[in-house]
Amino acid sequence: MPMITCPDCNKEMSDTAPACLNCGKPNANKPTETKSVSALLGVGILFMPLIFSWFTLRKGHTTKAKVISFVWLVVALAMIGAQDRSKTNVASNSPSPTKVKIEQIMQVNIREILSAYKNNEVGADNKYKGKRIQVTGRINSIKKDILDNLYVTLGTGAQFEIPQIQAFFDDSMNNQLGQLSKGSPLTVVCRVDGLMMNVLAKDCIIK
Repeated sequence: MPMITCPDCNKEMSDTAPACLNCGKPNANKPTETKSVSALLGVGILFMPLIFSWFTLRKGHTTKAKVISFVWLVVALAMIGAQDRSKTNVASNSPSPTKVKIEQIMQVNIREILSAYKNNEVGADNKYKGKRIQVTGRINSIKKDILDNLYVTLGTGAQFEIPQIQAFFDDSMNNQLGQLSKGSPLTVVCRVDGLMMNVLAKDCIIK
């Protein structure tokens, strides 16, 4: 073990002693212990700097190791913050889910709507046109128009009644319409499309 002389009391002591055993003078010549960053610690700092960077604060690690690990910690935190802001911006710019509008269905007496269109077409359009209605009437006819569109005319049951409700159906209703009988009551839900001799009703379904 190398020996050195204490500069204060001139007694010999070990060069690794923290202080002179005779006078207590601190050993200025004691070599500084430095530990290199182990491979495992280096991997931990690289992938989880928030946890492992603090291990370099332990006694013996060089200033260079501490600086490098904490610079990488700051960079990693900045990257995490940028990702969070990006996610927030994407979420704020994403279109909100489409709100499904629940359409109201008007319960309509067939006498009232036919009388309204007979007496004042403009007023009746203001009240009914474009709206979905549910109405019950007696079947006057079950036919196809010149374009082969399926329809049923509904009235109050009176003879030679004008106007009537002319309810149009798509081809998927063909079998159901084929089972109807003239003079029978029928309840339909349709969208009113205005007056053209009859009160036209589109997109009808049978209730």
